[in-house]
Amino acid sequence: METIFLSAGIACLIAAIVGGGLKAFGIEIPLLQSLTRQIILGALGVILVIASFATSSPPTPPDTKTSPTPSPTRVVSPGPTRVVPPRVGGPLHLSVNNNPRVVVAGGQTTILVRVTDRTGAVVAGVMVRFSAGGGSFAATGVTNADGLTDAQGLFRTNWHTYEARAYTGNMSYEMKIEATKEGYEKGETSFTVPVSLQ
Repeated sequence: METIFLSAGIACLIAAIVGGGLKAFGIEIPLLQSLTRQIILGALGVILVIASFATSSPPTPPDTKTSPTPSPTRVVSPGPTRVVPPRVGGPLHLSVNNNPRVVVAGGQTTILVRVTDRTGAVVAGVMVRFSAGGGSFAATGVTNADGLTDAQGLFRTNWHTYEARAYTGNMSYEMKIEATKEGYEKGETSFTVPVSLQ
């Protein structure tokens, strides 16, 4: 519809300007004998052109509110949950002592570990691992040592300080101990060995 209005309006305007005698856009306008008719024809052309723009629909702006098509989401169903049964023997408990309690610089001490279960019964065949902050164990020559508890749930090892001249004053070393055995929860403890110059 707006194309018809626009074509007719332009034809009327041209005819008004030239005074008629026009055939364009499928419209034929005879010669105009009066200036009033030319003005009226021009006004009609202007009205038709304006009408063509008024009836045309404006372009639709892109819809910014439209959300993109969601992609299908994959639902992952949880697999079967593995239930870990509690350890039959429960946690391992460690008690530690050493003799002599205070080690003279350059000397050694015997460390004794006793491992029991939750009921207080001794546990044989437990792997006991030592880690010292210095010095060395007689069995390994380094700061780490390990071994198994005997039938009484005991494990003993000897630990040496450095040579006496390496010390300028009293100090102490922290030792960490772990105990593990199949069927039991790991036991852990730590203790300190004092070193004296005298």
